[in-house]
Amino acid sequence: MSQEQAQVQAQTLPTDFRASHYEVELSELDTDKNTFIGCVSIHIKTNKPSDTISLNMRDIEIVSAVVERENNALLEMQDKTVDAENDVVSLKFSEVISVPTFTLKINYKGIIQTNMSGFYRSDYTDVATGEKKAMFSTQFEATDARRAFPCFDEPSLKATFDICIIAHEKYTVLANMPLKSSKKLQESDQISYRFHTTPLMSTYLVAWAIGEFDYIESETEKDIYPTIDNYNTQDGSSSTHGKLPIKVYTAKGKANQGQFALSVAKKVIDFFSESFEIPYPLPKLDLLCVESYSHNAMENFSLITFRPSALLYDGDLAEADAAALQKIAYVVSHEIAHQWFGNLVTMKWWDELWLNEGFATWIGYLAVEKFFPNWDVPSMVMLQSHEVALELDSLKESHPIKVAVRNAKDIDQVFDSISYLKGCSILEMVGGFLGQDVFLKGVALYLKRHKFSNATMEDLFNCIGEYSGVEVLERCKNWILTIGYPVVTVSESEDPEKLTLTQERFLSGGKPKPEENTTKWWIPLMPSEGDFKIDFSEEITQVPKSAFNHFNSDALGFYRVKYNGENLFKALLSNLEKLSSRGKMGLVSDLEVTGSVQDLLTLISEFSKTQEPQEYYVWSIIFESLKRMKSLLSSDATVKQALNDFTLELIKPSEEKLLEYLDQHKTNSFNKSPESFLSNQFFELLALVAGGASHPETVSKCREMYASKSYSPAFRNVLLQIVLCQPDTTKEVVESVLKELETATLTYKESLLTALGGVQNEELFDTVLNLLLTIEPMDVQFLADALGSNVSIRSKLWAFIKANYTELHKRLAINTIVIDRFLRFSMKDLMGEDVKKEFEQFFADKNLEGFDRGVRQTLERIEKNTRYLKTNQSLVKEYFKL
Repeated sequence: MSQEQAQVQAQTLPTDFRASHYEVELSELDTDKNTFIGCVSIHIKTNKPSDTISLNMRDIEIVSAVVERENNALLEMQDKTVDAENDVVSLKFSEVISVPTFTLKINYKGIIQTNMSGFYRSDYTDVATGEKKAMFSTQFEATDARRAFPCFDEPSLKATFDICIIAHEKYTVLANMPLKSSKKLQESDQISYRFHTTPLMSTYLVAWAIGEFDYIESETEKDIYPTIDNYNTQDGSSSTHGKLPIKVYTAKGKANQGQFALSVAKKVIDFFSESFEIPYPLPKLDLLCVESYSHNAMENFSLITFRPSALLYDGDLAEADAAALQKIAYVVSHEIAHQWFGNLVTMKWWDELWLNEGFATWIGYLAVEKFFPNWDVPSMVMLQSHEVALELDSLKESHPIKVAVRNAKDIDQVFDSISYLKGCSILEMVGGFLGQDVFLKGVALYLKRHKFSNATMEDLFNCIGEYSGVEVLERCKNWILTIGYPVVTVSESEDPEKLTLTQERFLSGGKPKPEENTTKWWIPLMPSEGDFKIDFSEEITQVPKSAFNHFNSDALGFYRVKYNGENLFKALLSNLEKLSSRGKMGLVSDLEVTGSVQDLLTLISEFSKTQEPQEYYVWSIIFESLKRMKSLLSSDATVKQALNDFTLELIKPSEEKLLEYLDQHKTNSFNKSPESFLSNQFFELLALVAGGASHPETVSKCREMYASKSYSPAFRNVLLQIVLCQPDTTKEVVESVLKELETATLTYKESLLTALGGVQNEELFDTVLNLLLTIEPMDVQFLADALGSNVSIRSKLWAFIKANYTELHKRLAINTIVIDRFLRFSMKDLMGEDVKKEFEQFFADKNLEGFDRGVRQTLERIEKNTRYLKTNQSLVKEYFKL
């Protein structure tokens, strides 16, 4: 056994006993002291007789434990040993337990957490009365069920669950299954809520919630879903079928804000049930808005929880901010997809988290594409998923999709862009190669074969291969098991009829060393001309040459393409109109990281000759690349000005229409039809870019709208960013935004913080930076991301983090996901040899448990940014003849 295998094994429980069923009861919820009383009865099967039962447990005090055997024979706990490092409690009994089955009953005291994990409280203000209120909900993924009840807390150890909660009569209580009974306790204001038994599921998917809730409801069109009548907890069947009831729960006064999410959910349920050939397997679905939330959402079986901005929209949907609706549609679809990928079929261990997250990401986008065809979802996937994963996986400090998880504290670090977005991209690539319909049939086979059980990568790819007749597993192994991805270099060969293709690992920091370049990937090339697909798995190969040679034509492949030689580049420039939207995006992205900065600027200039509003995503990636260029080269004032002028030139072809668009928002007369969705996004993008470059007419119109409060709700977020990012923005304007921040909805807070992070006036920097010490931890990521992209405040931000690190760590490290995002987002564009040394020295003696990978990745980005500056500043000067 390797050391790594031994370390992983050390974090799993002994296999002597396994749970088949849990009865969990919570009572005496003390909302002042944040405590509760719990009792769990675990029905256990014996695999190997022993006098010791080991369970996962954290933040729990066991009061008593007893084994109940046949004929009510009791066995009292003799002693217990707590391994706090590994969250394990070992209960020792006076004799060996050898009966095939028995019940372990544990009485315990628990803590209601305040850090957005485990069983925790969210404090909020009632929208109608202004009173301070609290709701209580769960977030158990990955290893926090053990903080609410002692359990066998591993994903492969599925069981059924009975939940009973005794709570004040003012509360509504929810759980995974429908309510079975409620009974008021005698001479008390408490009610006992008992729920139906769940199907087989992992502990991290158990959920309950307690609060003063409102709800709206609907149901699916299809009537194929199980009901609670004779519901079979082993296979999800029932004696009758019907339409699936769906409810959106919120704090009182907010339920109607869930209408859009509800409309998406009912359609997506039917779509997935048909696509996977398995009806949704539980008799109800609840979507719950939780007021304090570190994630976007959590896929608890049949009780999905969301942060407000991922579920609610406050306003007229016809005038909605496009990004807000896209986020809700995608997150709802993603979490519902998990009901099959992750809940119905679950990975065996956390090293294959991507089987849950990669699939839910991919199929979630597929659902959005079906129901919102005017959104150009394939290009959205390219920008929001594919590109993000390519950037992260170009670092040496990335990790394979399937990654060794050595202890429970490391698991949260696997919830990153590799598991979610690279996982999605690999599935998209395989689906593009096989054909989406064939791929989905193979996936349906996988789900049917492993439902209510656990599965592995091999199970998935073998099912897809079985259906398609293509050897998928061998093709995909290196994409899953090894770090990184290749760059395919295309060169002219001595034979004028052929091109030479080579592959090697792509690293953003430069050419890989021999020991870093040992993988040969299977690469589906999918060229744009011809009806052929090229299987490329060698180091070098030759392919037929055509008049126009563009590989990875729809950017479905997870790799870079580098075109060597002036002839190939010129041919691409002459044929841009033949490229799809994703093809154009891929060309810009590939050239930015594999080619010359001068060629990139030439390509962008060529695109500006045919500026089409429907190509919103193409221009998004173009302006993102220019934004990075300006951010990393801004130390030279002449380069900064030249790039600013270049940006303004790019806007000129659409300048007149942009100003018309701004006028339409002033009078709220902009085109709100679905067909104008991409066009509206395009002009919003141009407005942001123009505002960032201080385009006089754009800034003037936006300031006038802001001062007079005459603008459409859909334009509010863009307007705020433009007004706040001007060098002469006044203190009074910032103070008015801060005043809004005090009473804003949680969704609007995210937009306000993003806008505040763009402030350019140095006199306002301290005001904005100090917000990091006062705003809710769950909202810090939005301000940090904007500050990290703000060239003007970069050095001051780094100084602020160093000076206030102790307090920042105390506030944010209560949840490792929160502090990890803060550090990565806020310091992503740092650069310079001196800064690199400072960074290394500063974090050398810090406790980085749970977020050390993010710190290492940030250090590598600092090195990458520094190299970029050294390589490209002189080339940009040469291009602009400075």
